Amino acid sequence: MITNILRIRTGITVSLLLVFTLVGCGGGGGSSYTTTPNPEATVQVVTCPGSEAATVDAVGTSIFNPASVTISANQVVKWTNTSGYQHTVTSTTVPANGAFDAALNNGTSVCLKFTAVGTYHYKCTFHPTMTGSVTVN
Repeated sequence: MITNILRIRTGITVSLLLVFTLVGCGGGGGSSYTTTPNPEATVQVVTCPGSEAATVDAVGTSIFNPASVTISANQVVKWTNTSGYQHTVTSTTVPANGAFDAALNNGTSVCLKFTAVGTYHYKCTFHPTMTGSVTVN
C-alpha cells in the first residue's frame, strides 16, 4: 500500500514538473523570439551589420519613428528600442514568404534583411497603434 502511494506521489510530482516546464516555455515574455528560419523567406533576422539602410526607433508606446522607410532589395533595416517598454516588430500584410516576428526588448535592437520587392507592413503586438511599413524597391 505504501509503495502504491509513493508511486502515485512520484507520478504526480513528475507530471506537475512537466506541466510547469512546458508552461514556462510558452513564450509570453517575448524575450527574443523570431519566426522559424525558412530558406525561402524574403525577410530574415540578421546580425546588425553596422551599415543598415534605415533605422527605426520605437518611441514610447505610441509610434515607430519613422513610420515608413524605403530601401532596396537585400538591404537591412534596424529597429532600436530605448523606450523603457517591450515591443515587437511583427508583420501584418506582406508579400509571399515575407512574414516576420521579432522581439524588440528595451535596450535592444533587431535587424531584418529584405530580399524581395514589395511593401511589408508591421506592428507591435503589445501596442497595436504602433505600426509601420518597409517598402523595398
